[in-house]
Amino acid sequence: MSISTRKARELLSVLGQEFTVSDVVSKAKLSQSTARKYVNELMKKGFIVEKDGKYTVTDKGLFLLEGVSVFGKRVEENYSYIFTSENGSPIPLKVDSIEKLYIAVKYGLVPENIFRLHVERGYLTSWLSSQLGATQLARRLLGVKSLSEAVE
Repeated sequence: MSISTRKARELLSVLGQEFTVSDVVSKAKLSQSTARKYVNELMKKGFIVEKDGKYTVTDKGLFLLEGVSVFGKRVEENYSYIFTSENGSPIPLKVDSIEKLYIAVKYGLVPENIFRLHVERGYLTSWLSSQLGATQLARRLLGVKSLSEAVE
């Protein structure tokens, strides 16, 4: 049995950051054997790790959970992110959501050097954290070396 991403999100959102198999049984209302299978699948996919009979959600699992809370979230226009060139001139594009940021990056609406500059200086990562609550995404972007890596 392979757990779907949707099911993994559902389970993790019910369980919290640390749990046992018994917690999975009671909170997700599953049989003991099904709960163990799901826990094993969550570990195989890297969403949780086990230590001393307790399971803890990994950064990958937290990133999955964060996606649920920020997907579809939009900020008001006056809180939109505006990319600027190296000399401070605004690029005619306002980003008000994760979806718009993804489109801007994937389709090259923001030049790669400008994207990297905004990540390296912390402007974009700060906006993601403070305005959208996307702290896991902001942390991941810090390690990104190229636009193609950012959209993977």
